[in-house]
Amino acid sequence: MSSDEKKINKEGLTNQEFSFKYSVPIESVISETKSHNQANKKLHIKKNGQLPLDDDQKTILKAYFDLGLLISEENDIRIYEDVRKLNYLFWIQEKLKKLNFHFVEENSYSDESHKIITKNYITIPKKELSLLEIKGFDIRNLELYISILLLQKGYASNNFIFLQNVNKSLHESFEKILSFFNINIKKLEINESSNLIRLATSNDCKKIRSIINKYLEEIPCLNEKFYSKSVNSSITKKLVFDSAHYISDHDGKCKNLHGGRYNIEISLKDRIDPMTGFIIDYSLIKKITKNLIINKFDHKTLNLTCSELAWRSSTEFLAIVIWEILIEYLPSLSKIKIFETETSFCEFEGQSLDEYLKNGPSEILSYFKNLSRNPSSNEDIGHVG
Repeated sequence: MSSDEKKINKEGLTNQEFSFKYSVPIESVISETKSHNQANKKLHIKKNGQLPLDDDQKTILKAYFDLGLLISEENDIRIYEDVRKLNYLFWIQEKLKKLNFHFVEENSYSDESHKIITKNYITIPKKELSLLEIKGFDIRNLELYISILLLQKGYASNNFIFLQNVNKSLHESFEKILSFFNINIKKLEINESSNLIRLATSNDCKKIRSIINKYLEEIPCLNEKFYSKSVNSSITKKLVFDSAHYISDHDGKCKNLHGGRYNIEISLKDRIDPMTGFIIDYSLIKKITKNLIINKFDHKTLNLTCSELAWRSSTEFLAIVIWEILIEYLPSLSKIKIFETETSFCEFEGQSLDEYLKNGPSEILSYFKNLSRNPSSNEDIGHVG
């Protein structure tokens, strides 16, 4: 992309990319090209007549419409992208060249952050693009549609692929398309307004890679985000909750109901995503753990929260319960550490998600949960008659 409409001429980089390359404040970079930015922001290229769009172009526009990423602002329709994915944005611009989308790097001072904030987007006047027409487009290139959805909403965790912040309509569309390829997905509830979509099994993840394989090299950033080699790292999130419990059949005071503070450490180990610089965002770990664990146990009696802890609400059993709740949401989970007191803690490393899906919950927790002496439900006891 060499035209002035697509890049500021600093080694072919945008102002923001140039500032990151040389670790200089963007303010010092844009001062030299302010007039260019102002002109570029207002520039629109007149189309040479209405040209028919091919299947790929319709698929791209339909994907962005379904994602809610065709943004209507002022008199324009815009597609925004982060600076790390600018090569991808330029690829989209090239694919939509019949519509003459043009690139804008908009720099403005933010009173809230006390710094220059950069927005990168491609844009076209509203009068040249009908959102109603795009809404009615058929998805002709399923592989391309899937690739765009994954790049915009997806992330990988220990080779499992997730989509985040997917609304009901997009979820249903994605599920229908994947069923055509015999791929299953699973909806994982976090709270009433938030959920994750995960490809159900590791085999489903392998299938989707073969489907989008043709685009892994063509679409910038797609292979990097999901499959390229990257360094591994470990991260830990600490949370706390207060609960009461009692230990049945215990010789000491712990047989009585008593309260305590549980400090838990959730550790994950995985590759660093080159597109985000994270294994996973700490805020997502906190959101998942707070809703599924903290809200479940905080200021509750552990023995009465779930049958697995009814008999023995030990820190060891608690760690297993927490692991088996979280592993479907966090396949990169590597260790759980729970402090019951300042001097007493338990560390636990449980089954991988593949193992958990194959083997089910740990048998050590199931004795009382599965216990029955009803002859009609116990094959080892004969019928009485």
